[in-house]
Amino acid sequence: MTLDQSKQKSHPVVEKIDTMACRILKYIAWVSAVCLVVIMLVAFFNVLGEKLRGVGVPISGIPASTEIIQYLHIPVVYLAAAYVTLDRGHTRIDLLSAKFPTALQRCFTVIGDILGIGVSGLIAWRGFVQMGKFIARHKMSSVSGVGFALWPFVLIMSLGYILLALSLIFHIIREVSGYTPPQPAEASEAAPEEGEVK
Repeated sequence: MTLDQSKQKSHPVVEKIDTMACRILKYIAWVSAVCLVVIMLVAFFNVLGEKLRGVGVPISGIPASTEIIQYLHIPVVYLAAAYVTLDRGHTRIDLLSAKFPTALQRCFTVIGDILGIGVSGLIAWRGFVQMGKFIARHKMSSVSGVGFALWPFVLIMSLGYILLALSLIFHIIREVSGYTPPQPAEASEAAPEEGEVK
């Protein structure tokens, strides 16, 4: 048994919670992927319609395609941010902090996560306030002739920030407990191959 394997087994509760949180956030991130596919399809059919209309075919692009693409970027970004953050897939600039002792690096990471939780919570709260105003005023999109309600997109943004705050809380739990989730390569190495006896 390697040191990493014994480290994983010393945190069974944290590992279960972490695995469940990652799985839920990954499923939510799939909604972002679906929205991204819809954006690509809308853009494709809009361009195709414009080209066909240019050669005389009486077909136009998708109505309100600019608005659809613009507002679908909200779930693409905000529903995937929590999973990317928990998976540590975002860009980090650690030229200075990499030279610090490990304990100090962890301390700065936890402080950064706490600040991130505060900012995310504030934006989520203000988003819910704005959503209430949009519902009360029946606020609709207005760039094109086809209007649709804006409050669901504010709700998605606010939920995205709540999920981001939760992922930062889970990251603090990782830092404090010393739990490091296995990377995909480590997980495949740890799994025995067929016919192999451990």
